[in-house]
Amino acid sequence: MSEEEGRAGYHEKIEGWLRELDVDTFGIADMTRYGEEITGIGDLTAEELPFAISFGIVLSVGVLGTLKDGPTQLYLHHYRQLNYRLDMIGYFLGRSIEREGFRAIPFAASQVVDWQRQRGHINHKKIGVMAGLGWIGRNNLLVHPLFGSQVRYNTVLTDMPLEANRELGRDCGSCTACVEACPAGAIRTERSEFDHHGCYEMLSRFRKERNIGHHICGVCVKICGGKR
Repeated sequence: MSEEEGRAGYHEKIEGWLRELDVDTFGIADMTRYGEEITGIGDLTAEELPFAISFGIVLSVGVLGTLKDGPTQLYLHHYRQLNYRLDMIGYFLGRSIEREGFRAIPFAASQVVDWQRQRGHINHKKIGVMAGLGWIGRNNLLVHPLFGSQVRYNTVLTDMPLEANRELGRDCGSCTACVEACPAGAIRTERSEFDHHGCYEMLSRFRKERNIGHHICGVCVKICGGKR
């Protein structure tokens, strides 16, 4: 079996496992192009586990439809359940890879490990872009061509030999729906002008005033539905 055939075979295994786990979208990224620190994992480098499997589950259209000007208790529950599901998928995918004799590290879908810099272990959005799943939109979220921003993601790193996907190289074009909808006014026509501080301040306000307990909003997620 050639190296190319081996990679194709492993890709089929990954696709089969994720299909069984009811994942809506996935892609493979070349971690040697990541260029960022993997936070809080000792001296682990991207070269040790050169491939990232990015996978996502879409949010419920019905739940998103209940949002008006910010998060609700129902949206909070839905958000937490999707994160839990993504964490479990990461675990099961990692175990399947390990049974094939390779290394795998599953991460948490949503976990802040560096509060000062507001970072998790790994940048799921950046890896999603690298894996060909979408682009970073004006709302500073990963925008999938079919599902828009209505997807939650997780990542598993591995040394299983895989073929990385190409980036889509697209953007939001003339769509500015999220600019008009943002309750914080943090989203601008120019993506580079996104107001991170303003967004975080609004999330902190929602967290306290709506008894949410999490820094979430959901308004720009609701408005960015891709082709759903």
